[in-house]
Amino acid sequence: MYTVVQAILHQVEKITHPILIVLPYQQPVHRDPLLLVVHPVVQVRPPADRANRTVDAPRAEINLNNTLGSLMQHMTRTIFSFFFIASINSQSASEAIHLLEDEMGFGARSLSLGGAYTALGNDPSGMYWNPAGLTGMQHGVIYVESSGLNYNNNTTYINQTKSNPITKVGLFNGMGIAYPIPTVRGSMVVAMGYNRILHYDAFMSFSGFSVRDNSLEIPVNDKNYLFSKNVQRSEHLISNGGVEQLTFSFGIALSPRTSGGLSISRITGKEDYEFKFTQEDLQNTYTEFPSDFNQYNLVQSLITKTKGWNIRGGLKAAVNEWVSVGMALSLPYTMKVEEQHGTKEEVTFDNGDKSDTTDFAYYDYEVKIPMIIDMGMALTVENLAISSSLRFKNWGSTQYNLNNLDTNSEEYLLLKEENSNISFGYRPVFQLRAGVEYLWEFSDSFGITLRGGGGLLPSPEENSKKDQSFYSFGLGVPMLDVMMIDFAYIITKWEKPSQDWLTPSGAVEEVKSGRLLLNLSYLF
Repeated sequence: MYTVVQAILHQVEKITHPILIVLPYQQPVHRDPLLLVVHPVVQVRPPADRANRTVDAPRAEINLNNTLGSLMQHMTRTIFSFFFIASINSQSASEAIHLLEDEMGFGARSLSLGGAYTALGNDPSGMYWNPAGLTGMQHGVIYVESSGLNYNNNTTYINQTKSNPITKVGLFNGMGIAYPIPTVRGSMVVAMGYNRILHYDAFMSFSGFSVRDNSLEIPVNDKNYLFSKNVQRSEHLISNGGVEQLTFSFGIALSPRTSGGLSISRITGKEDYEFKFTQEDLQNTYTEFPSDFNQYNLVQSLITKTKGWNIRGGLKAAVNEWVSVGMALSLPYTMKVEEQHGTKEEVTFDNGDKSDTTDFAYYDYEVKIPMIIDMGMALTVENLAISSSLRFKNWGSTQYNLNNLDTNSEEYLLLKEENSNISFGYRPVFQLRAGVEYLWEFSDSFGITLRGGGGLLPSPEENSKKDQSFYSFGLGVPMLDVMMIDFAYIITKWEKPSQDWLTPSGAVEEVKSGRLLLNLSYLF
């Protein structure tokens, strides 16, 4: 009797392309019609310069894109499935730094002054900049803050420039309350708020025809075939998310001229990251069987969740009636990180046959975040205030926590090596910020406050020339004697070249980011 199994075996003899698993830079994968052998893991790395971290993907599940329906249609495929489990350490030096590299703080007023707020801090954003400054608040405040983004990345690849915009409006950025407790003398203010202090927004894409060889090899039947030059290449990277902190804070007058303060924050964050790479044979260069490749696709996703507790203390002193100085210290803390990785690779042949692999992985680890020291000075004369601040952070002190790992384990040795890479590859930096504020009085009861500021943010990388600078401006408008609206617009520009093994020709990114903050406060 002619059984279904015999029918399938009869069609297997007609297979035109052996079934392949795409494993660049790896031993070939054999695929006889009824036998699939998978060799050890390959690590696929997206551009570290563009993503500021490395995503390593283990081969966890291999799913050949064949169904019984496709077998009946093309008469070229049968059904296979294979599960391969492997453990790969994905943490890298750049990934640890990336977690808090672009921390900006919060507060429309403070950021319109460039973040030069250590010697001021006399509004709810003092919870972040210097809690000692809270004692300067004369009224209780309930506030809500929103943000918007106007972002564009002009990416140039092989003399072709592509614009990559992001536009966001009306995003929730924070809310909270500050309340001065009645005292016989002096001042004591308590505050609580939930605010975003870091944004992960980024977008990059490009495409172009390249004659450069990227050494991409695809193994078919015990032999590696090059699919590596004279091809159309495209990359696409997008990231979004942020880091928030729930803060409990107080400031208290220690003397007529000196105050102190303390903030305790629960920090949580999430980033969604996706990387796509496509390589396509548009000129039909690869036509000889079995290497008649039409297209190779790589998609990698990464969801990162973080959490930790941070303590920040501060002091503020009035030198005289015009000059004040401030200092704040953010203590080192441990951040817990959870990562979910996903990777999919797919190869398409000229006749439409396809083969793909899909992988998933989960990691959790801890990163020790270094201390931050803020110092500032402010000069206030009548309607004019000028402030400056200096922030110190030693990025080389960022380290993976090895305390709970077996000293003989592979994970311990790998993270120990990454800690060494951080120590030697990243440096201590001083961030310089300055701002000016002027009250423009229209009458004895109404005036608008004009603000401007800027700063220099050196790169944490040793010997790097990728330093960033920014400038900001804003204004404050009182309403009905019990409300205040503060606006801030922060503009950041930077340029960076980047290169990876997938696109050896390299690309240049010119990024301009404009972030709008709107803070509405009710005074009581």
